[in-house]
Amino acid sequence: FFVIRGEHKEEYSQSFRHLEFLSALSATIADHYPNLTIDAPSILQQLMDGATFANAFSFDPFKKHKAKLPASVPLHQVDMYNESLQYVSFGNIANKSHGVLDEALISQDLVAKASARCSLIHSSYLVVAEGMEYSDLVDQALRSKAFDDMSESETVAHQNSKTWRIRRHEYSFVNDENNPRFGKGTTRSVKKEKSALQQLEPLLISFKGKVDLKNPDCNIYLLEGICDNCVTDSGPKGITELLKILARKISSGAKVSVMAPKTRICITNTPLEPIAAFILCNLASIRENDKVLDPFAGSASVLLAASMISNSVRTVGIEIASDKFLSREKVRQDFSTRGLSQPLGLLIGNSMDSKIREEARKLIGGSEFDAIVCDPPYGIREAMSGSDSGYGGSAALFDLIDAIGRDRHLGTPLLKRGGKLVSFFPCLRGDNIEDLLPSNERLKRAGLLFEFKREQKLNSALSRWVLSFKSS
Repeated sequence: FFVIRGEHKEEYSQSFRHLEFLSALSATIADHYPNLTIDAPSILQQLMDGATFANAFSFDPFKKHKAKLPASVPLHQVDMYNESLQYVSFGNIANKSHGVLDEALISQDLVAKASARCSLIHSSYLVVAEGMEYSDLVDQALRSKAFDDMSESETVAHQNSKTWRIRRHEYSFVNDENNPRFGKGTTRSVKKEKSALQQLEPLLISFKGKVDLKNPDCNIYLLEGICDNCVTDSGPKGITELLKILARKISSGAKVSVMAPKTRICITNTPLEPIAAFILCNLASIRENDKVLDPFAGSASVLLAASMISNSVRTVGIEIASDKFLSREKVRQDFSTRGLSQPLGLLIGNSMDSKIREEARKLIGGSEFDAIVCDPPYGIREAMSGSDSGYGGSAALFDLIDAIGRDRHLGTPLLKRGGKLVSFFPCLRGDNIEDLLPSNERLKRAGLLFEFKREQKLNSALSRWVLSFKSS
């Protein structure tokens, strides 16, 4: 099984990380197995039903044991700590998918590819061994043959020695006065790492390749942290023992910082932050060669994220602001300077205008889009019931849904059957999101089925929800 290390973003809940990862994995599986009888959204549903996540480390601040929580640490950081590293397994998939999707189809390479496109995953690992003692890790690792590709017999067979590096990361220093950090990140102690390496020597001497501290072929991690189920009060000098996980790193998460607002050539007042753009694209299960439309493109953050996820996607943006206020040339430079394929078009106009939508379709050969992904403009308070005014609050999303319905009725669908519409949606404190969602009748006219929603709290007064719909 695998373990994922999450990025600590307080405004994004754990469920966002799970959903982004499973959505990315569904797209990766669909690309790898094109002959599957189900599409990416259906794969996602089966993954959501059958995948399990479990905290690798856990700390209960109210439990009586020797691991004490410093008074300065707020309780929400305990939650962040508990969710920082999680086991992921897919053993229940076959039961939930009636045999269409099986755990055996979900390979290490697919998990790695899915992780690499996720903004809320720092890195992912293949678990080799776990236990309270280093000797247990050595025994399990040798029996598992997880490092056979680095052994002498494998090296002789392939005439190649893999370089390697091992790092130890500790996820809690509650008992260590010299390392007071807790909850927000890991800390590496060189002294403790050297001690651990000595105890792992029976395993490490079987590696025939050289150590490479900069760019090794194999990154090995020793991950340690408090686990309430494994707490002992008999550790050396009365210090609580830590659960130890030996793992091989298989992937790093998406490098969202390369499209941070301060790095952009096209600068706007309210750009969509990179993490949000990646989340929208991943929740749309964007695949290789997909045709992606953002009808409220702005400076094209969504299209940039889509191209970073897969540079084979064909993107089109529609934005009502003229070049006087938003330079399309600078937007294109944001793509070219990152080595990304240019959008097929960055149209000036209102996406509620049927002629503009028809122009967008012509750019992709007159066909339908695989995904419509957007962050509609919204103010502090706009009409929540929909309008014909074009842009304005959640009404913009409602107008888009109505436009999709009109195009569908005319036989020129904007979104292909099975395609996804994923959008942010504002909600003020005190409002009930269920009362604000587009009606079933409105969705039916557009041929859309509601899939799921997730909340992101922006501040004490405003949340934005991610809404996902599937074209039927």
